[in-house]
Amino acid sequence: MTDIAFQPLTSIAAQIRSGALSPVEVTEAVLAQVDRLNPTLTAYWTVTADLARDQARAAEAEIAAGRYRGPLHGIPMAVKDLCFTKGIKTTGGMKLYEDFVPDHDATVVTNLRNAGAVLIGKLHMTEGATLEHHPDFTQPVNPWKEDLWTGVSSSGSGIAPATGMAYCTIG
Repeated sequence: MTDIAFQPLTSIAAQIRSGALSPVEVTEAVLAQVDRLNPTLTAYWTVTADLARDQARAAEAEIAAGRYRGPLHGIPMAVKDLCFTKGIKTTGGMKLYEDFVPDHDATVVTNLRNAGAVLIGKLHMTEGATLEHHPDFTQPVNPWKEDLWTGVSSSGSGIAPATGMAYCTIG
């Protein structure tokens, strides 16, 4: 299953479109990577596994019915925790918004949903998209070398695709 998580997005998209792979199978491969790696790397603030599985099943049914939406249809991806996601916690990396749940989606999230993308979760980031991580939150870990900085605002957005925890991210 981990081999699926490391194939290029274009290859996965073509296999989903042709029926060689199902969005459910692909989503489960990515969620397995998240389960295995996120406890150590903390790329994700919030994992939306149940939503991802529901979206993958819906994508699979649509594609089977001939309603293919395009190359992101059925593709597991994630968004930076700065992007509003209706009904899903959005902290922006800030203690102040630790429990904030927006009542609407950011435009980019709406567009991804319309494209049929599968939302794996919300990605770690620095406080308010600035230069530092909030001291009360666990910092993400560089998957290649623990003592190297993961980057600033889009740290989780870099870790997730590098480790097979998402095919693409918005950061």
